[in-house]
Formats: sequence, structure tokens, C-alpha cells
Amino acid sequence: MRRLLRRSYWLGNSITMLFVVAFVAFLVQTDLRNDRNSLNAILSTASAWTTEASSNLQQLADKIADSAPPMRVTFLMPNGIILADSGLDDQDGKALLARPEVQDALTQGAGEGIKWDAGLLHPSLTAAAKLNDRLLLHLNMPINEIRHLLVYYIPGMVLLFGLLNLISRLMLYPATNKLVAQLTQVQHLLEGTVARAAINPDDYFPEIRQVMVTIGFLSDRLRRDLEQVQQSRDMQRDFVDNTSHELKSPLTSIVGFAEMLAEGDLSDSKQQEYLGYIIRESTRMIAVINDILMLEHAEAPADDLEQVDMHHVAQEVRSSLQPQAAEKDITVSVTGELTVTAVEQDMWELIRNLVSNAIRYGSQGGWVRVTFSPGRMTVADNGIGIEEEHLPRVFEKFYRADKSRSRNE
Repeated sequence: MRRLLRRSYWLGNSITMLFVVAFVAFLVQTDLRNDRNSLNAILSTASAWTTEASSNLQQLADKIADSAPPMRVTFLMPNGIILADSGLDDQDGKALLARPEVQDALTQGAGEGIKWDAGLLHPSLTAAAKLNDRLLLHLNMPINEIRHLLVYYIPGMVLLFGLLNLISRLMLYPATNKLVAQLTQVQHLLEGTVARAAINPDDYFPEIRQVMVTIGFLSDRLRRDLEQVQQSRDMQRDFVDNTSHELKSPLTSIVGFAEMLAEGDLSDSKQQEYLGYIIRESTRMIAVINDILMLEHAEAPADDLEQVDMHHVAQEVRSSLQPQAAEKDITVSVTGELTVTAVEQDMWELIRNLVSNAIRYGSQGGWVRVTFSPGRMTVADNGIGIEEEHLPRVFEKFYRADKSRSRNE
């Protein structure tokens, strides 16, 4: 990651420098075009002056040169003999005659070009025109823009590039290293090798801070989902254990009593007793199966909701459980009113299970009270109760506070 960021930085610097060079080259080219246009205009004007006054060529050459200093003006013949020159130093006529712009003037009437004197630091624009069969005009204008480019612009850009690199090392590299370290922490958080509590989002860049918060939220939700999955698996295992126990116990009793009945040699009273055991254990198995079917029904979407009078349902439950309550001399009372939107059979099963458990684990001569109020139903008793450690799990499916208790206790 760090290498990629550095490459991106150097690429950005290089592109910036290329853009600056291209921009400077564009400015120089524009200046050259303007200078060339000016030189051609001077050439046309000088040609007109020469036609009007051709008696004193040296004076005319000086006049033309003074119009655009430090331009050099030269009059020469087609054989290379220089007739007039505004320059102070001597010029080789043969060499001047061999120049491309002079050759173009001889063949086409006019020509232009660029001359490099003393290397690359002293370029000049040149132009030539054929005034008549015996006279040529040559102009030489130094170009300061290219000299400035080579002497000032390029070294300045190199210096600027060096300053940018120095600034990057002092300022950008620490920020880059910090960014890489933060991205590494994000990777560790995703891999689970770093706990969310060990990371403070305020220490991160704002853009990464939001990512850290989102990852933390998703990791917490994933952990909760995994815990719920594990909890569901535990409940399913408990359900299988409880169900197998609840079904195996009565089946064992039924098989045992049936075998004794099959052996014969039993009195009528013993036969009736064993048949009673078989009937009770069969009823117990039916109750377990009904509970399983009721659980499946409870988890299915309800499609027959209605207004249910909970007081009336509780009274029906009280009547159905009156024999069990009478065996332990337990008083069951129903008070208050409540109407809910639900499935009446589900409400009947709900109240019956609560009251039945209260009677089953209630004390001899105790009481069970079912009380309704707006939005609330309470089932209270003075039985053995539930230990405090089991209270948080009373609404978990398949959970039993005491797995050693059987259904017919």
C-alpha cells in the first residue's frame, strides 16, 4: 500500500511537471509566432522602403534595424557580395548566401528560418526577400524567449520540482505513513485480530473514521447473529434431549406394563392397575406430541386473528383445571377484564400452561390468581417459584429451569 501511494505521488509530480513544461512551450511557441509575424511585416515594409529609396543602402539598412532593435539588416547580391550591413562585425556573404531562407528567396521570392548562433543560447529568427534580380534583403532578429527558457525557466522548474519533493518528504510522507497504518488497522479489524474496543475512531482520518464505525457496527451485528445461531442450536439440542426423555419415559413404562400383562397370572385388580398406568403414560405422550404441534403452530403466521375476551378464556381454563386444583386444595381466581387481538386457541393454551404449572408446582392449600388490567395479564401463585438465576431465560424456547423434573410431577 505504501509503495502504491508513493508511486501515485511520483506519477502526480511527473504529470504536473510535464504540464508545466508543455505550458511554457506553448507560451514560447506563441511568442515565436508573434515574432515571426512581426519579422514578416518588417520585411514587407523594408522591401517597400528599398523600392522607394535604393540610392543609399547602408543608410536604409541602419534605418530598418533601428525600427526593431537588435535586428540586423543585410543587403547582398545573388552572388554573395554584401552591399550594406547594419551589424558591427563583418559577415561572410558566401555563408549568408547558403542560408535556407536566402535560397528560398532566390527561388521563391521570400523565405524564413531559425538560426542558432553560439550554440543553443543565442537563437534568432531569419527572413529574406528578393527585391530584384540584383538585390536581396536579409533580416536577423534574436529570440530572447528561447534563451530565457533555457537559462531561466528550465532551471527554475527543476528547482521547483526539488522543493516539491522536499515538502513531500517533510509533510506528505508522515501523512501517507499514518494513512497506511490506519488502513492496516482496518484490515486487522476485518480479520478479527484486533478488538473493536481497542480502536478509537477519533484517532483516524474522517473518511476512514466512518468506515471504522460501519465495520464495528457490522462486526457487532455479526457477533450477535452468531450468538443467536449458537443459542438456537443449544435450544434445539435441549429440545431434542427433553423431547426424547419425555417420550422415552412413558414408552418404557407402557412396554413394561404391557409385558407384565402379557405374562398373565395377574389378578383383576393388578390388571386394572397396570392398564391405568398404560393409559396415563399414553396420555402423557399425547400431551408431549400436542405441545410440539402447538409450538409449530405458534411459529406459523396467524391467519385467523380475532377479538378475544381474556377473562372468559381464563374462566374456561379455570373450569378445566378444577380437578387438579381440588386434589391439592388450591384456589384459582380470575379478576379484571382484557380484550386482545389474537387466536383464541393460542390464548387458551397460554393461560392453561401458566395456570397448570402454577397448580403442579404449587403448595398444598395454596392459591393461583389470574389478574387482567389494560394491556397486562398477571398469573401469580404462592408455590415454589423460579430461582433468580433462571429468570432471564424463562422466555427461551425449550428451556427448563430444572431438567430433572418430569411432566407429571
